Amino acid sequence: DEQVSAFRTWRKKNYTNMVNVMNEIIEKMVEFRVQSLSPSITGDQLLAFQSDIQELQVELLKIKLTCRELIITTFTDEQWDNFAFAVADNPKLASLIQQ
Repeated sequence: DEQVSAFRTWRKKNYTNMVNVMNEIIEKMVEFRVQSLSPSITGDQLLAFQSDIQELQVELLKIKLTCRELIITTFTDEQWDNFAFAVADNPKLASLIQQ
């Protein structure tokens, strides 16, 4: 119950912001592609635009890392074993669990 409560609290605190940042990244990536075809846009402007996108990606990663930290600190050994069993059929994920 305590673990479920912790995840629900995380979701209440972070989910909306995470989705908003993800949507902003998508919008800026689409806009970047459109702008990159415009002859009136300079290379420096495109570099600045890409930098904005990367800053948003870092912001998103920071949010996701808070969830990762919650998982790492709250999962029991049994939950890690169950997770390993669940991803065993996926070679990419299974190789990560073997560490």
